[in-house]
Amino acid sequence: MNNIALILSGCGTYDGSDIWEVVLISYQLENRGGNPIFFAPNIEQKEVIDHLNQASLSDKRNVLSESARMVFGKIKEIKDLYGKDVDGLILPGGGGAINNLADSLGEENFLKVNPDVKRILREVYRRKKPIGACGLASLIVASALRDILETPLTLTIGKDPKLIRQIEELGAVHVISRGTEAVVDSEHKVVSTPASLLKLKIIEIAFATENLVSGVLDFIKLTHNRRSHA
Repeated sequence: MNNIALILSGCGTYDGSDIWEVVLISYQLENRGGNPIFFAPNIEQKEVIDHLNQASLSDKRNVLSESARMVFGKIKEIKDLYGKDVDGLILPGGGGAINNLADSLGEENFLKVNPDVKRILREVYRRKKPIGACGLASLIVASALRDILETPLTLTIGKDPKLIRQIEELGAVHVISRGTEAVVDSEHKVVSTPASLLKLKIIEIAFATENLVSGVLDFIKLTHNRRSHA
C-alpha cells in the first residue's frame, strides 16, 4: 500500500484546508489502494475567518488542532514527517495553504514557506517521489522548489491573472486549465489542479481531485515498475 502524506493547513477553505478537497482526495486515495496519512504544522493560525460571512474573527486557533477536526484526530506534526517515510505528497488547497503554510510574498515575490513544509517538499522532490497540489498550494510548491530546479515547473492555478502572474514570478510555467483538469509535469513529477479555487460544484471538485490522485499514483506505479525490472 502506498503511503501518501497530506499536508493540512487548518479546517475550512477561507482560513485552512478546503474540506471538500481533503475528503475527496482521501476517499480517492483509499479507493485506489493508497493510504492517506495526515500532517500539519503545530502553530497558531494567521487569521480566523467566519465562514458564514467571511469576516475576520479575533479567535486564536491552532493549525494542527483545527486540521485534526477533519481526520478524527489521526494527524501528526509535520516536523515528524520525512521523505523516506512516504511514497508521495499532496497539498490540498484553501486559504490556509498561503496563510498558515507560509508567511508572505515578501520583497522578492516568493513565499516564505514554513521551514518544515519547505523541507519535506524538497526531500520528496529529491527522492523523485510525486507531489500533488490543489489551488493555492501550487504557489507553495513553486516557492519551496524554485532554487533547486534546473528547469521550470509546469503548474496550473486556474485562470486568475494575479495568481498566474505570481506563479510565473516564482519561475514556473503556468498552464490555464479548467477546474476539473489536472496538469501533469512529467519531468518533475508534480501534478496540479485549480479544484475548488474556481468555486466549483462538489462533483466538479471530485473530478479535479480524482485526476490529481490518478496522476500522483501513476507516477508511483511507474517508479515501482522500473525498479522491478531493474
